[in-house]
Amino acid sequence: MASPTLKMRPHYEIVAMKQCSHPCPVVTNNHTSIERLRAHLIEGHQCLDAWLALSDLVKDPRQRRDCLERASVLAPENEPIQMAYLQAQLIVEPGDLAAQRRMAEIRTMQLIADVKTLHFHERPQARLIGDILVEIGAISNQELQEVLRYQKSGSVISADRRVGQILLQRGLITPSKLAKALIMQQQERSNLRIAPQVLGEYLVGQNYITPEQLELALAEQLRLDQRNQRLSLGQILVRLNMVTPDRIDEALQDQERSFWSKFGY
Repeated sequence: MASPTLKMRPHYEIVAMKQCSHPCPVVTNNHTSIERLRAHLIEGHQCLDAWLALSDLVKDPRQRRDCLERASVLAPENEPIQMAYLQAQLIVEPGDLAAQRRMAEIRTMQLIADVKTLHFHERPQARLIGDILVEIGAISNQELQEVLRYQKSGSVISADRRVGQILLQRGLITPSKLAKALIMQQQERSNLRIAPQVLGEYLVGQNYITPEQLELALAEQLRLDQRNQRLSLGQILVRLNMVTPDRIDEALQDQERSFWSKFGY
């Protein structure tokens, strides 16, 4: 028995179009009835579900192609529907080069998306120091937002604009609190296997000092900095007898070699 003919209104007849919700209840209750689905569309409904249901019911390849074409117009970003339409078009017109090219484009983009998902996903990052300070109760979120607004204002070279330093200057935290937050950040970076970026992280990563020793050294460095006594972390560690000067020099050389090795040197 031949499939019922899908006679739609001529294009010159103006019909008030109505957008159907998804899933469409009319289609849900009548998904096996070509006549009821056809009547639903003739009433002026822009119904993606109806066109897809019809494409499964009709037997004629051209009718199926036409149904999927209407569905693809209603869902231009839906790649499975676009592919289904193109495949149906190529069954009717195997030599359609435009359809072949479009299918190849979609498949290429899908392949690239799969590769990005597997190999180029965004690398995890340790939390920002301000977020850690809020978590441990050292500052409020409102105080952090005020500091961030200040940080973004004015000249970036007029003063030290690091969040931790601004909080210290404003008396909102103590050197010990900032040192604790810095250690927590360093430990998160280590757990995420992020390469050390500063000497302290490198020394802890190589087990030359402990996180507790680094926290003490950072707190001392910050206290001295508030008195305008600028000493490097290495100098502080040596002063506190936590490492020898030779160990600091060795660590700095290793860190430098590790950095340049990334560039093939």
